[in-house]
Amino acid sequence: MNWIARIVMGLVTGLLGLVFLAGLLAALGLYIVFATIRWLLTGRKPQVVMVWQQFNAMRKGARWGGPRGFESGTPSGFDAQSQGDIVDVEVREVVEDAPRLPPRQQG
Repeated sequence: MNWIARIVMGLVTGLLGLVFLAGLLAALGLYIVFATIRWLLTGRKPQVVMVWQQFNAMRKGARWGGPRGFESGTPSGFDAQSQGDIVDVEVREVVEDAPRLPPRQQG
């Protein structure tokens, strides 16, 4: 009788796994339909597509010895300034004796 219970429990567990898998596939299908319709209406690619494209670009660069990373072709830090990029910063001197507002009166 013990082996019959094991077979039944194995079948029940297998069926529950198949139901779970079917639910995941149905949710994935609904998301694909929703994302495609939103893509057509708004013109913005789904996040999954963007991540996949970045992953492929990074993988191709790493395989053939090209630039590594997502944006390794763009300079950063001091290199960006040396190549003539515009830096939108206004420099002014901070003076200790500058006039200040009077303290607020409480009341």
